[in-house]
Amino acid sequence: MRRLYYLADDLETTKLVSDALHSNGIRDWNFHVLAKDEAGLYQHHIHAATTYQQLDLIHTGERYALVAGLAGAGAGIACYLLQPLPWETNVFTVVLMALVGVLFGAWQGGMVGLTRESYKLAPFHDDIESGRYLIMVDVKSQTRSQVRELMNMQFPHVQRCGSSSTVINPLERPVRIYHQTTH
Repeated sequence: MRRLYYLADDLETTKLVSDALHSNGIRDWNFHVLAKDEAGLYQHHIHAATTYQQLDLIHTGERYALVAGLAGAGAGIACYLLQPLPWETNVFTVVLMALVGVLFGAWQGGMVGLTRESYKLAPFHDDIESGRYLIMVDVKSQTRSQVRELMNMQFPHVQRCGSSSTVINPLERPVRIYHQTTH
């Protein structure tokens, strides 16, 4: 799936986009809006972005789990080769140390991710803070062109800002979206 990004200047336009997308088969599950005015989204029954979409919880958790798992595996391999512990270190110990590293890293990364804005939304931070509405539409490849055509035909004044995968990749840096702040 791909996530299409659009920026609208006001709540009324965002509501019209929401209604048009819903009438064309896009469900709330595949449609989210991020805005500074969350109360306005709620009052107009517009599906707001989830906490997982707003924060970097999953991405940072995956990154920390990967690093800590490698560190745990490295420590386990060192223990296996050097046998410094009072008991015999075997392959099970190496796997266990790697697993403990992954779990600790995921937990620690999740805690850090709760304090960070999602890496996929960082390019839109200034627009959202200035009062614009980020519309995110998750589409399958067969419906992508239909949604783009709908947006181009009915809402030419809503700024198209590109797309990204809906998959959260721990090795991915901030999303590569063509984005220009224009009003």
